[in-house]
Amino acid sequence: MRDRKFIKSVGKAIAIMELLGSSPEPLSLTQIAERLETNKTTVQRFLFTLMELGYVRILSGKRYMLGNKVLSMAFQFLHSEGVFSIARPYLEDLSNSLERSVSMGVLDGSEVLVIFRKERTRYYPFAVYVGSRVPAHCTTMGKVLLSSLPTEQAKELLDEMNLFKVTPNTVVKKSEIIKDLKATRERGYAISDGEFSLDLYSIGVPLLNHEGQVVASVALSLNTSDKPVQKTVDKALEKLFQTGKVISQGLGYEGSYPVIPS
Repeated sequence: MRDRKFIKSVGKAIAIMELLGSSPEPLSLTQIAERLETNKTTVQRFLFTLMELGYVRILSGKRYMLGNKVLSMAFQFLHSEGVFSIARPYLEDLSNSLERSVSMGVLDGSEVLVIFRKERTRYYPFAVYVGSRVPAHCTTMGKVLLSSLPTEQAKELLDEMNLFKVTPNTVVKKSEIIKDLKATRERGYAISDGEFSLDLYSIGVPLLNHEGQVVASVALSLNTSDKPVQKTVDKALEKLFQTGKVISQGLGYEGSYPVIPS
C-alpha cells in the first residue's frame, strides 16, 4: 500500500511521461490508456495538462510524444552533473584521436542510460544517442557497471532482466554472464566481442569518484577488423586507460587504474 503522502495524480502524470519516453514511436490516446490500464478520459486530461506545460506534444494523427521541455531539463541535469562536465572534453578528444565512436553511460535500473555519445560509425541495427537505454548484459558499459556491484545485487538485477540475444554471440546464460562479470572485475575493464553488433569489438572502462566508487563507464567502439591488429588494439587500450584515469582523477580518485572495486 502506498504512503498517504503519495499523490496519485503526480504518479500518473509521471507514468505517462515514462511510457512516452520509453516508446520508440509516438503513441495514440488509446495505446497510452491500454498500456497504463487507465480509461481514455482520465488519460486525455493528463495529456492536456502536460501539453499545456510543455512536457508532451501532439503530432498529426493525434499521437503523443515527449515535449521539448523534458529534453531541456535532461540536458540541464547532464550539464550540472560533475562526471559529465569533467568527462566530456576528454571523451571528445579520445574519439577524435582514434577516429572511433565513444559512449558514456550510467546504470538505470537494469539498463544502461547513455549520457554521452560521439558516433563515428553506426554498428547497431538501431540508433544510439544521448538518452538511449541499451542492454546491460551484452554491452561493455553494462558489464563494467554490473561488475562493480556486489555479486548478489548483480544476480538480482540479472533475474529482472530480459536476457535476450541481440546477436548470435550474445551470452544469455546467467551463470556465464556472472563468470564474465568476475573476469571483468579482475582485469579492470570489459570486453564485448560481437555481442551487441557482429561488426563491433568494444572495450569499456570504469570512471571512479573520490570514494573509489564506479559512477559511470566509458565504451570505445572498435571494428571487428581491428581486433587481429594488435598494434591498433594496444593503442586503443592505452588511450582509453589514460582517458579513464584522467577523468577519474578529476572526480577525486587517487588509486591505481584501471580497477573495478569488488
